[in-house]
Amino acid sequence: MSTIKIAARIAIREALLSLLDDARLFRDAIQADNNLPAWLMQQNTLKAREEASLVATQLIYSEDQHRQQTQKLPGLIGISHETLTIGQSFNMKKSDFKSAMLNYRKLFGESIKMTDFSSKELREGLLGDLNIQHLHFVQCYRQIRLFEERLHRVGFSWASATHGSVRLTAHTAIQYLKDKFTPSQVIQDDINSLTQMHSDDIVVIKRPLAPHLRANLSWSHSIEQLRQSNKKSRTQYPGQINTPLPLFIYLLPGQSLPEFNAIKPWSTGTRQERLQRRDTRLEKLSNHPSSFLYKPITEKALA
Repeated sequence: MSTIKIAARIAIREALLSLLDDARLFRDAIQADNNLPAWLMQQNTLKAREEASLVATQLIYSEDQHRQQTQKLPGLIGISHETLTIGQSFNMKKSDFKSAMLNYRKLFGESIKMTDFSSKELREGLLGDLNIQHLHFVQCYRQIRLFEERLHRVGFSWASATHGSVRLTAHTAIQYLKDKFTPSQVIQDDINSLTQMHSDDIVVIKRPLAPHLRANLSWSHSIEQLRQSNKKSRTQYPGQINTPLPLFIYLLPGQSLPEFNAIKPWSTGTRQERLQRRDTRLEKLSNHPSSFLYKPITEKALA
């Protein structure tokens, strides 16, 4: 093995051990804030804090967890400033580990065969030495939602559209497929199709979506004014986010959680279909049924 690959393996090991340490610290800190309120959509309120701490810091697959599933547990959890600081460090360690992993995999090339080889070599080698072969990379990478500024209200709602889509140039779509999708032969075929197109051609990546929970966030009057006057502040103070995990909100002793609607778990009776645009149609670029790649055709072009 080359010196560069050895260095990349060492970087992963150090980043992972640091991530595991912060996961433990964050889990313990959440549980220690038992004087602050907590609510989960699907759990007994008395055990909400404990359940949230375990799910938010779980980095490996549980025994009954499917390979394509991630742990989900929406809710609101009050935390102290000390826990907030530990959570911010935890998020940084997640980013460090993700960067180390991406650097490692680039050394093996971007073909499906080499991606599979790098994963096997990593699990059976480095991660095998640490007795954590079943590391869940998505759960390691995803950021914890931490709120230092108090929210005014959280309005939960179900996003139940049957498909999600994004419009991109052929050039940017190549990187999007590499970043967002699990490597497979179908994805590689879509990437090959994109490389044969003009880089500025517009394509649509469309895929089925499972119902997921969103939080519509309302802020104090002063922050709402800032959001309206400064576009950059909308990233720091978002108006809407997906919430597979609880929102961790900094509270002072005696403070309550922000106002929220105690939404119920998803059921098929709450399905709401998204209206389809009338000015655009989509033509599939591949005959493969699992392809996500489409070309937009406007009504004007069809006339």
